[in-house]
Amino acid sequence: MKDSIVEESVAKASVVADTVDEFSPVLADLQEHPLPVLTSPSSAVAPNPEIAAPDALSVPAETTHSYQPYGWTFLNRVLDVVDEKTHGRAGWLQRFISYLFFGGLAALVNLAVFYVMYYHVLASLALKNATLANTLSYILASELSIIANFIPNDRFTFNKLPGAERPWLQRCARFHMTCIVGSCLTFLIELTLSTFAHTPPILAEAIATLLVLIYNFSFHHIFTYRHTKHAH
Repeated sequence: MKDSIVEESVAKASVVADTVDEFSPVLADLQEHPLPVLTSPSSAVAPNPEIAAPDALSVPAETTHSYQPYGWTFLNRVLDVVDEKTHGRAGWLQRFISYLFFGGLAALVNLAVFYVMYYHVLASLALKNATLANTLSYILASELSIIANFIPNDRFTFNKLPGAERPWLQRCARFHMTCIVGSCLTFLIELTLSTFAHTPPILAEAIATLLVLIYNFSFHHIFTYRHTKHAH
């Protein structure tokens, strides 16, 4: 009886050993290549905003200006004050002052070209028709003064407006159109004031020039450097 029990125990142990031997390669493979742990989206660990917040706050926010900063700190501080008091109009004021400066230089170019053309070039050609000489001198002086006005204003005054993306020739043509209309308005306003309002011609010319200056500056924003339309 004892012998049969011993034989039965030995047989069971042999079966268990054979089973272990069968699964041992599988167990070894699992140890080398463990199965991935499946997790649901809800079990993902969300970042702690309290930890991330100090890093975000430590990065300084970029200060935006309506104007183009200069290389001089004092002028930038003045423009900052203007920006604060006028609710972001310092850029407009900066462009207006720049436009006045370059416009004044262009006016000097106009007078210089007219003087040289009328009193020297055409006089040396013995052009007897004074009206024709005046007209030719005026046209050349006007054209060169418009170019002298356009180049620096295009480069420095209006270079940040949306219309500055247009090709150079298109910007130049639009600038000419605005200035030509302005010249016609100057003549009409001066003639109207001096003829019907009996204003002294020199005062009428000054009033017309001031009004057209505001017109030109406004229409360079509205028309010359108006935003471009991009095709979708």
